[in-house]
Amino acid sequence: MHELYRRHPEYETRYGAAGEQRCREDINFHFCTLIEALASRAPELFLNYVGWGKIVLINRRVRTDDLIDTLLIMQEVIDESVGGRAAALARSYIQEAVYKFDSFPDTPPSYIDLCSPLANLANAYLQALLSADRDEARRLVRASVRRGTRVQDIYRYVFEPAQREVGRLWQMNHISVAQEHYCTASTEMLMGELRLDLEQSDRGPHFFLGTCVAGAQHSVGIRMLSELLESNGWRVYYTGANTPVASLVELIGKFHIDVLGISAATAMDLPQVRHLIEAVRGSGKTKTRIMVGGRIFNEVKGLWKKVGADASAKDAVSAVDVAHKLVASKRTPGRRTPA
Repeated sequence: MHELYRRHPEYETRYGAAGEQRCREDINFHFCTLIEALASRAPELFLNYVGWGKIVLINRRVRTDDLIDTLLIMQEVIDESVGGRAAALARSYIQEAVYKFDSFPDTPPSYIDLCSPLANLANAYLQALLSADRDEARRLVRASVRRGTRVQDIYRYVFEPAQREVGRLWQMNHISVAQEHYCTASTEMLMGELRLDLEQSDRGPHFFLGTCVAGAQHSVGIRMLSELLESNGWRVYYTGANTPVASLVELIGKFHIDVLGISAATAMDLPQVRHLIEAVRGSGKTKTRIMVGGRIFNEVKGLWKKVGADASAKDAVSAVDVAHKLVASKRTPGRRTPA
């Protein structure tokens, strides 16, 4: 950051003290994501991040040249401070990101697929939330359930795409963080109301622990999975967002967890995901199968293997089937279930 401001003294006037602090935070995110991409040997993780950042900057009227300059200076500093094979690999990731920068889209596509069976409901639901009309959002969903729509389908075709679309709208600078949180909180409230409408199976022997690692805040997906598994007869312990590793390992031993589900959204979550998985493995709880999910695992193929998990799933509904396969494979230690 010092070198960036030395080369661009106009930044102090253009962005002020608040901009300097934000710049420091952004550079930290750049390095953390690069480190995780290197650790996973997954350059697409860094490329996706830079492409995401380009959209954020364009829609906030920040020059994209600033990001490119920052990346190039990162490369110089790594060459000078680290050197060797590690620096060479980092350089190749950064150079690829700079080379492909212009080809990254300026606008991401909508997450609400117009061909999905409940696309109209998903759009109407989202518009109600964006208008701060939680009652209308509830009425729309309740009416659909009364007409025979399964709650599982509400989760898959309404809640999940609507939540992802909320994230896209924030990325595009169309909504604020407060609006994003309102939409998420409203969806979670409605999920709680719909629990009674889920088809219930007899209670079985399997125990699931659903969590987000320390620092992670996106818990809607793992909550959906927890409630779906509970309706399928599983005993469920759902801890929500930002749960310390030591507490989770203790719970696994206390309740003899069959499947641990971990949700992560960004590369910033991956160190804690790795830490949790290593802690569980190191505790001797080898019979506990581990499933990961969330945006970052959907975007980077095979990333779930590289963090040491046994399986991954693209959404909460498909994760139910993956969980059943994991407990069926428990007699074969080390066997992994494809996403």
